[in-house]
Amino acid sequence: MFARLSLNQLRFLHNMKLRPILALLLAASVASPYIAKADDAPAASAATTTTTTTTTTAPVAAPDDDKKTELEMRMDRAGKAFRKLRKQVADPAQNASSLDLASKMLAAFKEAEDLTPEKAMDLPEADRPKFVADYKTGIQAMEDEVSKLSDALTAGKNDVAASIVADMLAMEKKDHKEFKKPEKS
Repeated sequence: MFARLSLNQLRFLHNMKLRPILALLLAASVASPYIAKADDAPAASAATTTTTTTTTTAPVAAPDDDKKTELEMRMDRAGKAFRKLRKQVADPAQNASSLDLASKMLAAFKEAEDLTPEKAMDLPEADRPKFVADYKTGIQAMEDEVSKLSDALTAGKNDVAASIVADMLAMEKKDHKEFKKPEKS
């Protein structure tokens, strides 16, 4: 409030012997954020108490973490490396980093080979073996692409590597559509 007053306006108020009022206004403007917090405190503490009892039984953030399957954690790791790799694969100066990312992806895919997608449980029992076999074939195909990518990066053929990454992106989209359980909204 006082930041908007000019120096002459402040002198006028001072000369009008309004010092007590000015002091009160200044104190109120300085203390207003704390007063607002104090007014909100009882409501917040009541909400906190309610939330605390609710949180102890079912934490708000934990269900997302608890819902992640072993497969999703592996695929998240591979996906994070793949996103970085897509941005830098064309740059020969980044080949060492790109090779490291490719090895992280390969390790995640190797760990995911023996896991079963959650979507398999939604299928009829008779269709599950074919679904799981197709999933394993898809993972193996990605591993093969990562190996080709590593070879291209090692040879310094970044244009070939970029092409392989584009193919991998198309494979990823197709495989996610086929094997990944749709996310609930």
